Amino acid sequence: MWDISSLQLAKLQFFSSLSFFSVFGLCTVVLGWLLLFCKCMTHRKAADGRWMDMYRFWVRIFALSMTVSLLGMVFLLIQSGALWPNLFVRLGPVSGPLIVLIAASTFIIKLFVTDVMLYRQGTLSSWLHSIFVLLAAFGLTVIAVLLICFQSWLHFPAGLASDAVPLTLTDWRVLILQAQAWHRVAFMIALGCLGVGGLMVSISASEALTKPLNAAEQLGFGIGTGLTTLGLGALAASGAAFQTELFRQAAPLPIIGVWAQQLVLGLLVLLALVSLAQWCWYLKRRSDFGKLPRWAQHVLVWVAPASWLALWLIQVQLSLRDGQYFVHGLVTYAEALSSEQGVVLISAVTVVMWLLFAVILAGFIFLARRAARYGVVPVRKIRRTA
Repeated sequence: MWDISSLQLAKLQFFSSLSFFSVFGLCTVVLGWLLLFCKCMTHRKAADGRWMDMYRFWVRIFALSMTVSLLGMVFLLIQSGALWPNLFVRLGPVSGPLIVLIAASTFIIKLFVTDVMLYRQGTLSSWLHSIFVLLAAFGLTVIAVLLICFQSWLHFPAGLASDAVPLTLTDWRVLILQAQAWHRVAFMIALGCLGVGGLMVSISASEALTKPLNAAEQLGFGIGTGLTTLGLGALAASGAAFQTELFRQAAPLPIIGVWAQQLVLGLLVLLALVSLAQWCWYLKRRSDFGKLPRWAQHVLVWVAPASWLALWLIQVQLSLRDGQYFVHGLVTYAEALSSEQGVVLISAVTVVMWLLFAVILAGFIFLARRAARYGVVPVRKIRRTA
């Protein structure tokens, strides 16, 4: 029989949710900057309709990704209070203001920036709408950076008042300006580029199997390939440069952790080989990526699942690297865990949560494929009549 403690189940549940939220959150941030790039290209004198068509399609994927990441944030906040209440007793002066700031900023951006960006394009001038796209991308990036800095600080706590209970920061700049935090930010940006690039390649390849791609879809295929290559290169560079900080292990990994590391490495090598083959074909034939052989397009459909699985596993490994500590050297998982949560309750909630995540992910895939299949359908404007 499986001999699993409530602490192990709690960690499994919480860090599954954290990884789910992180994957969609990172992809949302990168998609925001991709949309801004598309909008900027539409303002050129020599601009054609490809960039606006590409914007109109990928803004739908951005909206889907943002909705899923907001759901993930809600799950994460609920689990934080239910599973680790003692953590907030010890860490309240640090985590409390950050959580309030991040939650308030998220909903302000959602209500007053992204809603205008998504639903008011027809009522704004092109330049003003581009400003809202910039504000959305920048605001989401600031939120992501704050979250990454806080997560990095949990692994490298510094700037704390001596012998203070609960833990109190003497200088908040330490949390933001730590070198380890920005190393982690660079690594996360690389992960986000890989995830978005893989998604663009998979959707484009899937559509190329059913119909000839138009100019905007060909453009998206090429940009997706470039983003995948950029993400892989940046991931390799940042992972090698900051390996001791990002993947420091306070205790030997269990066998399942070793298998996960090997799986991630294998997936990244396969993605690199596929990306290299794409570029070799493109440079040799000087043709569009959408005109790859059908067998190659079938392979490329699996780029998104492979890249997102690698992202999820990397997030889990980064979260669990400190072994027994929630706050390195200061607060253990056992100290933070709620004594009221039993094995049966945590197991039941974990199963239900995974089912919900599976349904959400299936819905995301279904809606993304539907958008790719039917394209951008113009909405008829109903004028007010007398």
